[in-house]
Formats: sequence, structure tokens, C-alpha cells
Amino acid sequence: MKCKTFKIQLDDEAAKSSEEANLNKFLEDLNVYQISSALVENQYWSVLVFYNEGLPVEPRNSNALNDISENIAARKSPAEKVSKPENAPAEPICLTAGEEKIYAVLRAWRNEHSSRDGLSPYMIAHNDSLMLMAKVNPQTRDELIQIKGFGEKRAQKYGDEILQIIAAAKSEQPE
Repeated sequence: MKCKTFKIQLDDEAAKSSEEANLNKFLEDLNVYQISSALVENQYWSVLVFYNEGLPVEPRNSNALNDISENIAARKSPAEKVSKPENAPAEPICLTAGEEKIYAVLRAWRNEHSSRDGLSPYMIAHNDSLMLMAKVNPQTRDELIQIKGFGEKRAQKYGDEILQIIAAAKSEQPE
């Protein structure tokens, strides 16, 4: 499974239309597993698309894509709810721009490890676990173990490296 992130601006209608068109074009020929979206700092939508490449595209209800676009277009404040897939987590993980950068670095690290070790990426860490790491900024193995989906074995195997990655990414961010 792969993940792609889209950023859809709220304050610029021309950019918003173009970004929505890019998202819809990307979704046309994919076998989409899940789509998650979050409003970031009331400035833009962050849309995560989890998909499988190389699998036959299953017919899907074209209204599903329209629903996503309508939800993005209509939502003005974080208090408003957006419909989400049944298998989505109860509460979406909303990341700031800085946290999104840490999440991207963690995903790249995880994907590199999975390719090198011949493992599926989720065997190293699920995307939700990586998002939570970016959000809560763990500084010790004990704090890392508290991340949902990331237990003691994973913390022993990957914990020191993950903590170094998070610390390095945090230090590169302006305050």
C-alpha cells in the first residue's frame, strides 16, 4: 500500500480548483483503500490517499469522489464534521505543517527500511503510528511504547533510530 498527500488551499479559489482537479485526476485510475482528510490551521486541507498500485481498479461510486470534494469545499471550521469511511479511526490525526514534515521524514525512513529488509511498511510501523509520533514528539523509548500500534518489540528494534529522526527533524524547524 502507498500513501500520497495532497494540500488544498482554502483562501485561493483558483489554486483550490486546480488542487482538487489534481486530486480527482490522481484518484481516477487507482484502487483506493482509504482517504483521510484534515483541516490544518484553518488554512488548507491535507488529504491522505492510501492506495494500491498495480491492482485492478475496482468500480467505485463516482459520488464518493464528489462527496470528498463537496466536504472540502463546504467545510469552513474544524467544528464541522466530514463524512469518513467506516474503517477510518474514530478521530482523525490533525498535524501542523511542522508535524507533517516530521511525518514525511518518518514515512521515508520506514519505506527505506521496508525495501531494504524486504518487509511490508506496516510491519515496521503503521501510518497512524507515524502520525502520532510526529504529533506527540516522544523523547524516550518508554514514551514511544505509549504510541498506539508501536509496542516494546518495535521500540527495541527501531526506537533509538526513530527518536534520533524525530529529534533531528524538530531541531531543523524554526520555532
